[in-house]
Amino acid sequence: MPPEAVLSLGCSECPRLVATSLPGRDYWALEELMDTVVARDPAAKVKATGYRGVFEVLSGQDPQGLAVQFLMYNHAFIARVLPVLACAIPVKLKEALSGLGLSGLRARLEFKAREPLKGTLTEDLVRSALASAGVILVGRREGGVIIDVESLGKCVIISFGEPRSCGPRCTVLVPSRSL
Repeated sequence: MPPEAVLSLGCSECPRLVATSLPGRDYWALEELMDTVVARDPAAKVKATGYRGVFEVLSGQDPQGLAVQFLMYNHAFIARVLPVLACAIPVKLKEALSGLGLSGLRARLEFKAREPLKGTLTEDLVRSALASAGVILVGRREGGVIIDVESLGKCVIISFGEPRSCGPRCTVLVPSRSL
């Protein structure tokens, strides 16, 4: 899969990045996101989602390259930045994870289900899909690599990498040297 490609199974539009703001700092986080993303891709669009403090970036650039851009600046209002490497409807989650070629990856899971998938998309379902894809889940103390699976609208987004600081309380997932 070329680096610009984001695996999309059943989702109409797959963002390249998803970012969250610190509580009550939505406006300023949006400004920081736009400043950082536009420095790399002037044609990118940063949009607020229907969830408070959650933003998506639509771009033609490589998601991991965009994520690394966040290491160049100190962000005071952004909490997390996730490069989206795949997105899928819940029934295609196993297929999406298998398509990423993660077999043998040792990682810890971060999971978040939002409405309307809350209750439908469960952590047990995600753990089962990861096991089918050959991902070995480890505890917090063991894993430097994080695999983040969360819902955004009716789609499930998948991201993985090593957490790096992009500000006082900002974390970005960047490509892992061990992948």
